[in-house]
Amino acid sequence: MSDSGNLYIEEIAKEPGLLIRSCKIKINGNVAITPTKTIGVKSSDTTEVKIVEDQIDNNFRPFGEVYAKISLSELSEYIKNDEKGQKFTSQLAYKLSQLNQIGALPYILLSIVDENGNPVNRLLSKPVQKFLFDVLWGTPGNKIITTPLIGTLSTPDEYAKMINAFRERQLAAIDRKNLPIMAIVPPSYSLIDPNLLKKYWQAGVRIYGYNCENKKYGAFGYVIESIHNELSKFSKQDEEMYIINALNSKYKIGKTKTSRVNDLIGTGFGFDTYSPNHIPTKFIPPVKMKHYLFDREDYGFIEVNEIENVKNAEKILNSNILKNVDLSQLSEYPEDKVKKICKTHDFETNITEISQYCKLIKKEKLFHYLSSKEKIRNETHEISEFRHGHQINLDGWFT
Repeated sequence: MSDSGNLYIEEIAKEPGLLIRSCKIKINGNVAITPTKTIGVKSSDTTEVKIVEDQIDNNFRPFGEVYAKISLSELSEYIKNDEKGQKFTSQLAYKLSQLNQIGALPYILLSIVDENGNPVNRLLSKPVQKFLFDVLWGTPGNKIITTPLIGTLSTPDEYAKMINAFRERQLAAIDRKNLPIMAIVPPSYSLIDPNLLKKYWQAGVRIYGYNCENKKYGAFGYVIESIHNELSKFSKQDEEMYIINALNSKYKIGKTKTSRVNDLIGTGFGFDTYSPNHIPTKFIPPVKMKHYLFDREDYGFIEVNEIENVKNAEKILNSNILKNVDLSQLSEYPEDKVKKICKTHDFETNITEISQYCKLIKKEKLFHYLSSKEKIRNETHEISEFRHGHQINLDGWFT
């Protein structure tokens, strides 16, 4: 159990010998239950918010993420021009309020890039750092202070400098806004220095973010093992809990008939929450896109054009968005409408699945449940190898 005044973490249940667990997280009176999905909100699309609003209860309490990708030149403009700076922070505050209203536990995630849209890969200047601090601590509704995504720094010492700066600002603001810090763990295995994680821990960090960079969880098995190994030592020593949030988690993996869900199984790889993916697709899509619907029966996906060949399709593809849709005619709908229907169905069924996980973990049956899903048997095998401490098989990690 962890209770540091503004942050309370309690492990509700755990499956023996595995990283699968459920935690209750309370931040200044706001509660989230893990495993959970982080809800991303967009000003132009409130579909996710509306779906989640009807599903939040004692079984499903999500995090909420307000993501903003900003270039250094834009930050310079915000610093110099009050009108532009106020407009930027007002947009963040509005999105935070949407998430707060539905009962999510929201935070701001800033991605700082150069003029070409690439991560800056260096520490930020003092003026930029101060502005970001003012945004993070000063925007109403922000519940967690998250270190920004800035790419990969050169040494662990640079990450230590960043967390020290955040800790100093946290201490300066603690009487006004006692907010916990979510620190981004370096993406590179070579940079995950035990001394750095110790500095994170000593700075009071109990929420950790790991950038999955739109890759499958199994690709980071050895990294997650290293992180858990070090943090578990501190946790046992101080009798305080921690959680890990998978940032930029990949939604699905595989191709065509082998495609299967990825983000839902994050708990098996040691992630307590998983968040939206903000990394754009690098390939050029074909003129006629294929669209897929998540299949809760096997954790795979059904291509819209193949629905007529699926037995009991109406039972398998059971969601509110599809109740009034003739599945046999779905492929004939306009492209934009098919895309929206698939996205809404996938999101809704994703939430339906993960909302069951806490109950299953309490009964020590989540791993058994996941193992029954035909399409993710390779992934559940990887999860089980965590239990026995064997070297994870590298085959197929990056598919």
